[in-house]
Parts: sequence; C-alpha cells; structure tokens
Amino acid sequence: MNVRIVVPVSDDRGIDAQLSQHFGRAPFYAIIDLDEEGHVIGQGTIANTSEHFGGAGVPPDRILQLRPKALITYGLGPKALRVFQDAGVAVLRTEANTVRDVIRAYNSNELQELTHGCHEAHHH
Repeated sequence: MNVRIVVPVSDDRGIDAQLSQHFGRAPFYAIIDLDEEGHVIGQGTIANTSEHFGGAGVPPDRILQLRPKALITYGLGPKALRVFQDAGVAVLRTEANTVRDVIRAYNSNELQELTHGCHEAHHH
C-alpha cells in the first residue's frame, strides 16, 4: 500500500526542500508518495494559501484534501493537531533539515508521534 506524507517546507525543491520552522506560515507543503518499500514514487509541492498568506482556507483543511497518512513537522498548534488527529492523520515530529532526511527518518521509524501542540503556535 502506498503512503502519502506531507511536510511544511520553505521552498519548492521537492525532496531537497528545506523544512519550514512554521507549519501554518510555511510557504509550501511538500507532498511525497512512497511505495511499500519506502521509495519515492511521486512528489509535488503546493503553495500555502491560508490566511497567513492572504488566501482562503486554513492549512489543516487544505492538507486533509490531499489525504495524507502522515504530516511530518517540527511542531504545530493544539487546534491544528486536533484537526489532524480527528481525521486519522498521524502527526510526526522531526528534527530533519530537508525532505530527503524526513523520508529517511520515516522509513527507519525514527519519528515520534506529536501528542500535544505548542501553545506558542505562532512559532510553528
């Protein structure tokens, strides 16, 4: 079964993109599709059009439309975390710098589930 992961990123360089420090204010979100063996079989990037960037919709709603199995991030606010948890999307915490590093950590089961949001959500 293929797996889709979404990662907030600072640029649109695919698996070489740098992770964004701020989930809701990330300029882009990398969408990575992995096969059963963890190989990248598809990748893309969407721009953040949330109210943080003057657009419509909030990041969790836009991300959920992509039907990911996991969101991998440094952290996010409690409200967004709850939206993903309620939708059955795993929210995993990473310390990686690039999407490539995130994929490696994901495939090695090195990522921990994020169980509580940051109360200083504006920092993520």
